[in-house]
Amino acid sequence: METYELVNKVLMPVDQVVGLGVDALKKAGLYEPLKVKFNGTIKTMMKKSFDKQYSLEVIGEENIPETGGCIIASNHRSWLDAQVLGVGTRRRLYFVAKADFKEWPMLRRTIDLADGIYVKRGGDKDALDQIIQAVNDGKAVVIFPEGTIPGEEDVPRWDVEKDTGLLRGHSGAVRIAMATGAPIIPCGLSGTGLAYPPEAYPRFEVFPPMPRPAPVTIRFGKPLYVKKPVKDLTREDLARSTKKVMLAMSELIDFTRDFVPTVVPIRDKTEPSFLPRYAFTRSPKGLKAGQKAPLGILVLHGFTSDVHCVDPLVPFLDAEDLPYRLPILRGHGTKYQDMEGVTNRDWYEDGENALLDLYRECDKILVVGLSMGGLVALELAARHRDKVVGVASVAAALKFADPMAFMTPALAKVVKFWPSPDAYHDDECRKRENRNYPKFSTTAFASLYEYAHKVTNLLSFVKAPIVIVETHKDQVVNPAAATVIYKKVSSKDKNLVWFEKSGHEMFLDMEAPAVVQTVMTFIRRIRAQQN
Repeated sequence: METYELVNKVLMPVDQVVGLGVDALKKAGLYEPLKVKFNGTIKTMMKKSFDKQYSLEVIGEENIPETGGCIIASNHRSWLDAQVLGVGTRRRLYFVAKADFKEWPMLRRTIDLADGIYVKRGGDKDALDQIIQAVNDGKAVVIFPEGTIPGEEDVPRWDVEKDTGLLRGHSGAVRIAMATGAPIIPCGLSGTGLAYPPEAYPRFEVFPPMPRPAPVTIRFGKPLYVKKPVKDLTREDLARSTKKVMLAMSELIDFTRDFVPTVVPIRDKTEPSFLPRYAFTRSPKGLKAGQKAPLGILVLHGFTSDVHCVDPLVPFLDAEDLPYRLPILRGHGTKYQDMEGVTNRDWYEDGENALLDLYRECDKILVVGLSMGGLVALELAARHRDKVVGVASVAAALKFADPMAFMTPALAKVVKFWPSPDAYHDDECRKRENRNYPKFSTTAFASLYEYAHKVTNLLSFVKAPIVIVETHKDQVVNPAAATVIYKKVSSKDKNLVWFEKSGHEMFLDMEAPAVVQTVMTFIRRIRAQQN
């Protein structure tokens, strides 16, 4: 059960009591007049509170007609959006809400109190007709064309379009404008995603899950008028007009004031200046110009590791004639002092850029990640679900064996470097293969520790087939991490494979041949599915 579902269960008895009170007021004929007074009083109170807490700024309100029907199309970043819009304009606004909220205790009472209009996902003609009637009746109706808050549900915040920084827009606003002749007023909300991100609610990943003070700006643009084509209306017509609305909204938003600041348009990371150093790379062979290989393999090494810890895969990938990339993640492959100042965002960026580079040559990517590289692999699978068709997570560093690991952020303030842990059980292997850094940067490890928590919260977005490989004798990563990954990923095709003798460096230590074969068997199976 999700956290918000538990909260809703707790709130249900309160909702039922409120419902009895509402029913009594309706029978007495008092509900409607009291609702009008209540809405006015609440709006005044909330406006004063928001002005103080969020330094609420409203720009371009003159673009909203004082009378007559109109559609306000706004971006959606937070559960605060409807609240700040509702109190930020002189004119009363009517909101469209998804039908799922009919089942949410207390929230449904608030939506009903504000005369909200419920819409079912996937097309709802009755709701569309209801909204058209509201606009024809002279109401100002607010629609969020993105359909949901990026990051709120099964739609991650990175699924935005590069040119708008917004999710692909739904066509409802355009359909209503065509049916009514009413203008669309584009609206950009800035700062609400920072004040109250979906990670705080409904996902409860930020504590305390309360709105925090942050400047909020509402900016309304010039009205847009959408004419219905003389000929039959096509999907292309709707898509073209909807894109125009989304671009107009995007121009009104300051994306640097979001919970995850961005710059729009988002740059293409396949430019050469973005590419990481590669230890090994192999491009497809024997393909015609413009043709791509069905599958490419991205292999990611671990924290303090050299790529030699994952390169036992290389001869097998060569034998299978598979294109691949083995990037050197920032701060690695040189000397341990170079880890200083490097963060998990650097490692992820190097992994992502290598993935996008390989994607130019391959239709789909399978990512193999060891330890820290396992975390990067999981995040790539979460963020690039359209590209990643398989994940091999090997001893992914989601939890640490050292019970004092949580103290690293404090330790980093007084100690710059710390001895690296032993990652082998085979003495001969340790002498022969150990090219890892003898020490690690404590600030870099603090970032790795933070990264483990970040990736834990992303696991539900992983849907690709996955094999999770771990050893019960892992002395660096807590083996329980493998079980957490298995339980939390949304993959329908998932397999957890345990080994009994190996240390953390599973591609080199006591059961290395079997580990390599486990990963290669998974690669072959996914490859067969792609051909």
